[in-house]
This record gives sequence, structure tokens and C-alpha cells, in this order.
Amino acid sequence: MSARALFLRVLLAAALLAGACSPPREAANRVVIWHQKAGAERAFFEQIVAEYNRANPGETVKAVYREGEELRDSFIIAAVAGQGPDLVFGPADNIAVFAGTKAIRPWSEVFGGEFFAGFTEQGVVRWKGHPWLLADQTGNQLMLVYDRQAMAGAPATLDDLVAMGKDLTVRDTQGTTRYALTWNYSEPFFFIPFLTGFGGWIMDDAGRPTLDTPEMRAALQFVLDLRDKHGVMPQYEDYATANLMFLRRRAAMIIDGPWSWAGYGVPGRSMLALLPLNTATGLRCRPMLAAKGYSLNVNTPPEKFGLIRRVVAHLTGPEVQLGMARKLFTTPTRRTVLEEPDFRDNPVLQLALEQAKNSVAMPAAPQLRHIWDGIRGPYRRVFAGDMTPDEAARAMQKDAEERIAGGGL
Repeated sequence: MSARALFLRVLLAAALLAGACSPPREAANRVVIWHQKAGAERAFFEQIVAEYNRANPGETVKAVYREGEELRDSFIIAAVAGQGPDLVFGPADNIAVFAGTKAIRPWSEVFGGEFFAGFTEQGVVRWKGHPWLLADQTGNQLMLVYDRQAMAGAPATLDDLVAMGKDLTVRDTQGTTRYALTWNYSEPFFFIPFLTGFGGWIMDDAGRPTLDTPEMRAALQFVLDLRDKHGVMPQYEDYATANLMFLRRRAAMIIDGPWSWAGYGVPGRSMLALLPLNTATGLRCRPMLAAKGYSLNVNTPPEKFGLIRRVVAHLTGPEVQLGMARKLFTTPTRRTVLEEPDFRDNPVLQLALEQAKNSVAMPAAPQLRHIWDGIRGPYRRVFAGDMTPDEAARAMQKDAEERIAGGGL
């Protein structure tokens, strides 16, 4: 949905809601959170919320799950109409849209500088100088996961990936191929490490798309060659297929994020490795790094700020973050947790932290969603054989620029 379409939808819904009901005033001892935590993370979160409620019988935290796109749009519509939850949990790339529609208020109205100082730089997400999101994790950093039964160690460079890939890709007597590599290469987010490895990026500091570049062309060609020239990965992938292939040992390696690592049996059956270095550029392949955390509904009244402070301090606190790191491989945002022996001495968590340091922060700019949409169509047409990398780079740039202009950004 474009920014303009979303804005019109917000206005219409706000008018309807405003006529139907007055802004709610939740009980002073109750905090409602909309979140998009899924799978094992959702189970962990619900457990933490239940423990908080048991330990604080005079207070209630209610967690409500919503899908990512639905959460973003529904929250904006509700907040503009004077409704919605007290807190919303999601990724940092929502912040510019939330703040731009005045759906949230900055955390500086609730917390002081001493509280923010306990977080890493990535743990307090700012936009236009104000803190809008308090993260309980930084993550989503893609890493190479390899099957310990298939290989003793991961490739250090893209050249190694090709060379090892040819040896690891084999066909058995039944005609079934075990590939060297599988991953969700149909989705642009998973392509980002190759783009950065060739020196490219998706936008400049002003939010303008930077897609029609030699670096984009080189990265597209490299991934296409992995499939069509070197034959080390399947002809077409989506996330579910790639996941299943690796679990069934029909691929020796997969590129995936921390939400999946426990399911792959890390560190027993499988192990993590840093994404490779591109010797042609001297650059390491760097994924996007996204902080995820809590933002405050603009409609939450000041008389609830005391309760909000207690709840948010707990949900982003050291004990919760350490537990998340142990169980979910997330990277903490509390400085003290990074020095905890359980984190500091865990080789898997340290590898994840090293990859996080070798990542690029996801931009908070509102243009990002238009750029993703501009990339997606031409990108997929390259792998469908409908476009060359050169044609796709030009088409991405044009589409993204038109979407941004049409969205009123």
C-alpha cells in the first residue's frame, strides 16, 4: 500500500471510528500490547508476560498478536482515531511511518537519558532526533548455516563458495540432487548480503534509491551464476521450500536468520558461519540488521506513564534479554547483558554478535517500503529469465522513484 493510499484509508477509518466511539481510557493498571512475535519468540514472550502478571497482581499486561502488515496499518488507523493499544512492538522500519502519521509519541516523554544510556546505540531507534523505539533485540541478521554432517567448515570467500559448492552438489542413484546451497533468493531481503558484498546499497542518505548501479548488476549476475552457471543451488526457491530442503539434508548450507537457527539444530546438527568475503571487492557480504522493539501510542495518557515505565523496563530488561539470547539467538541491546558470562562465553551467540557487527542497519526512512516494492518485481524477473541484470537494475530504479513520488514522500 502506498503512503498516500494508507493516509486516505487512515482518514476514512478515523472518521468512522470517531463517530462511533470516544477515545478509550484503559484501566490505569492495564497495558495492552500489539506485537508480531511469532513461533518460538511468541511462546517466550507470552511466558514472560504471564510471569509479569503473576508477580504484579495489581497490574495486567495483555499481549495481542497481529501479522506484520496488518499490525502496522491497523495500529496507524486506530491511533489516528484515538484508539489502539498502549504499546506496539515491531521492526524499526515502521518508525518513520508511525511518527509521520503522529501515531506514536517519543520515549523522551516517559524516560530520561539515564535509562537510554543502558542500551546500545542500536537499542534506541531515533528518527529526526527523537527516540521512537526501545528495542529488546537487534537481529534478523542473515548468516550462513551449514550441515556438520555434510561439511567440516563453511566457505570463507565467495570463491570458496563456488569451489566448495561444485563438490558438494551431487546427484544420488535415484536422481535426487543434494545442492550445496539453498535459501529464499526469491525475496530481495535475502539478496542484500550479495549487494553489499559487491559494494552496493539500496538508498542514499537522503532516501533516494541507488539501484541502477554497476554494483547491483554485478551482484545480480553473481547470484544468477550460482544457479545457472555453477549449478550449486536449485532453480527456484521460496522460504518454505528452502527451509524444508535443508532440514531434509537435501542442501549442505542455507542462508537464514536467527528465528530459524534453533529449528536447524544449531549448534549440534548444524553450525553458524559468517557470510563470505568477496575477494573481488575486498568487502564482506553484510546483511541488514533490524532492531525490533516497543513504541508508545500517542493516545496513552500521561497518568499511565508510571506503569508503562515499569512494564517496558521489564520487557527490555537484562534478565529478559539474556533469556531471549539463550533461547532465540537474539543479540541483546542492554550493554550489561553483552558482558554477561552466559553471553560472552557462548560461541554461537558470539558468532551471531560478530555477524551483527558486520551488518548494515535497516534504514528508518519512509522511502524504504517503496524501494522494496520497486526492487521486487524486476529482481524476480531476472531469475525467471525475463530480464537481464542490466535491464532489472534500470527498472528497479525507475519503479522505486515512481512509487516514492506517488506516495508523496
